[in-house]
Amino acid sequence: MSWHGLALLRLGAAAMLGLWCGGCLMHDVDKSPKPPVTLPGSFGDGSVDEADHGRWWTQFGDADLDRLVDQALERNLKLKQAWARLDQAKAMARASLAGLFPNIDASLQAGRSKSPSRVMDLGPPVGEQTIAGSESNSFSASLPLSYEIDVWGRVRSGIFAADQDVLAFRADIETAAITIAANVTERWFDVVEQRATRRLLKQQLRTNARFVELVALQFQQGLGALSDVYQQRQQVQLLQAQLLGTQTRERLAEQQLALLVGQPPGKIASPQRSGLPNPLPLPKTGVPASLLKRRPDLRAAQHRVVAADYRVGQAIAARFPTFGLSGSLGFSATQLSSFFESVVWSFVGSISASVWDGGRRGAEVKRSKAVVDERLAAYGDALLTALFEVESSLVQEKQQRKHIVILEQLVGTARRTFAAARLRFEAGTAGSYLPTLTALRSLQQAEQSLLAARRQLLSHRVQLYRALGSRWTAELKRPKDDNPQDDDSKEGKEAS
Repeated sequence: MSWHGLALLRLGAAAMLGLWCGGCLMHDVDKSPKPPVTLPGSFGDGSVDEADHGRWWTQFGDADLDRLVDQALERNLKLKQAWARLDQAKAMARASLAGLFPNIDASLQAGRSKSPSRVMDLGPPVGEQTIAGSESNSFSASLPLSYEIDVWGRVRSGIFAADQDVLAFRADIETAAITIAANVTERWFDVVEQRATRRLLKQQLRTNARFVELVALQFQQGLGALSDVYQQRQQVQLLQAQLLGTQTRERLAEQQLALLVGQPPGKIASPQRSGLPNPLPLPKTGVPASLLKRRPDLRAAQHRVVAADYRVGQAIAARFPTFGLSGSLGFSATQLSSFFESVVWSFVGSISASVWDGGRRGAEVKRSKAVVDERLAAYGDALLTALFEVESSLVQEKQQRKHIVILEQLVGTARRTFAAARLRFEAGTAGSYLPTLTALRSLQQAEQSLLAARRQLLSHRVQLYRALGSRWTAELKRPKDDNPQDDDSKEGKEAS
């Protein structure tokens, strides 16, 4: 039976039993609890338009990145752990449903017995007499039944709490999927950044190698110092060391990508792209209240508050008397020939209540209420964290864009400075090679800093998308290679 059908059966059974026993629960549950946080009217960017960016990584226009994210959503082992936890929650929900129905067992017995001979003294004139033992057969079959009438809603409260647990674990899967998509994108940009850095370093290395030849030639002609040659060689060696570092970092990023995709470390990234994508316009953020719908971690926190509140009702109902029914229907005979002619049955109604439990049930009610307070505070903390993540990503991206503008200006100035120093050096009017070397170092450092700043801007954008959340995860389906116990084809739609 699918989870959808099981949920309908659960709700139908609970409704029927609720009508029979009065339909009341001992505790009113707020099914849409509000977080203990005052939401601002807008984010720092002032945007109030509703925004859902869907599968946002596709906006970078990189087919390799799209492929890697799809593979990660299919194969990532942490995500598969989350699916397995959802299966556990569903099994617990099914177990809680059993309390709505009678518990029926079956018992079959067949036996043969013999009593020993007995000696009886009957007194005079008879004296002692020996009574021979007897042999007998016994056959019985019964269906014992026991049932607790859910008068106070203890069982139903547990069922509703378990349903909320299932929704929370489904939301955990969606949270994990968003995080995995962001991590894959980050690591992919790490790979692309190292490739772009390696290409830049090779260009700088060629420039420095030409200057080694130029400085050495001038030294041979008596127009320069030997120290100028050594300093320029140091610059070449420094770039060679940096080039080795980029190769190491690229390899590590590829291995991290393999881990996210659920594969052993290996070269999985395509070597086709070696340049970072251009920055995209700042996305619309919508109002802060929209995070409650777009962020699955907030939905999970809310479901856990509701589940804890239902368990308060469970604890309260456990303090009241229980009403039970028990009975048995079967057959019992000493001969198989008359087995089905000897019907036996029994039926018992009972009421039981705790007279004194040392305060255990009362303490459980207080504990359950404290759990609600804890979950509500966790809900508020998760919302504050979400607001912080959005605002910090906005601030960082805006500042990073300004930083990039300054670095672009710096690179332009450094190029002009180097060009002027080079002309003076080649004309023999510089007096020393040091100004030219200093200008070259400044230019190359500025170029590397600009590349790193552009990579950091992309990171801020990825974190902003992750912080804003999205509803694309509601369509997330179980990986095809998994073998679930039930049909989850409608799971995403149910959770949404």
